[in-house]
Amino acid sequence: MAPSLNIRNKQSRFVHEYAVDCNGAAAAVRAGYSPRSAKVTASRLLTKANVQRALRQIQQADAERLALSREAVIDQLQDAIDFARVKQDPMAMILGLRELGRMMGYYEAKD
Repeated sequence: MAPSLNIRNKQSRFVHEYAVDCNGAAAAVRAGYSPRSAKVTASRLLTKANVQRALRQIQQADAERLALSREAVIDQLQDAIDFARVKQDPMAMILGLRELGRMMGYYEAKD
């Protein structure tokens, strides 16, 4: 019984660590999983329904605490892109556009 409890504790720790920086392998290592298999472990954990549900709860709580909405984030990213354009910083523009693309789902695999 104890090993199963330990696994749940590790999963919970993984969820909280993943919420910090969205780096699966690093979160797995920080949660106590083996560094040699951290990437595979993170990938496996991120497919679990309970892990996904816990991540969504953390993200929702963070958004409420910070009073952020999807629209506010998109507006602020657009402002940052416009500022990068004024400053003639193409790399900052690309990074901002890439992030907007992710938020809009442009990089998701199509069936």
